Amino acid sequence: MLKICLVIDLDDTLYDAEAAYSYALKSVGIDPLSVDFSQARQTIKARLGEGHVGARNRILYFKQFLEGQALYSHSAVLELMEKYEKFLADHIENQWALLGRQKLFEKRLSQVPKVILTNENLRTQMIKLSAIDPKGTLFPQVITSEEMGVEKPNLKLFERALEILKCDPKNCFMVGDNWDTDLVPALEMGMKGVCSTEFRKLKSDVKIPDSVKVISRLDELESVFS
Repeated sequence: MLKICLVIDLDDTLYDAEAAYSYALKSVGIDPLSVDFSQARQTIKARLGEGHVGARNRILYFKQFLEGQALYSHSAVLELMEKYEKFLADHIENQWALLGRQKLFEKRLSQVPKVILTNENLRTQMIKLSAIDPKGTLFPQVITSEEMGVEKPNLKLFERALEILKCDPKNCFMVGDNWDTDLVPALEMGMKGVCSTEFRKLKSDVKIPDSVKVISRLDELESVFS
């Protein structure tokens, strides 16, 4: 195997994020497609603006949602968030076991330096990663947009990942599902790209250069470097 390092997206790359979010919301009694919840979510996103690092935080959606339902109290928001987090973690833990990815990262890619690079708030991403890798042995480093103050595709996040890895961009692979926010900035940094379509399909108008490897399952990742 080549001497390489990896920058890996979390949501919809390591696991099916939409399935987990939907399950957790339904488990706390919220239809993720309902008008009331969708409006609460859009209100927060519009208020904070495009690309704001806090605009993905579910606790803000829950507060807005409960206010709209005339069910707001401080404890109600916290209780809803705590229940949601538990169901989210349970679903991701079960997904990870069913996907059978432990061997890939625990053995075959164990010696490859890695950084998780993800948009979201730190607490939520720690909950997800704890469900996948409780002791932090598979993925010992993580960078979130919250702690950097900007979201992908901002190059500051990719620069920070390379700094942590102490890796030359040409020896570093960005593994992600989103062409615009994961792969385009990585290629701009001089990194190599691996696009996973396992949980998110590419838009039909995206033109993938020959230099980028497209994989249909993350299990194929090892073959990229063989």
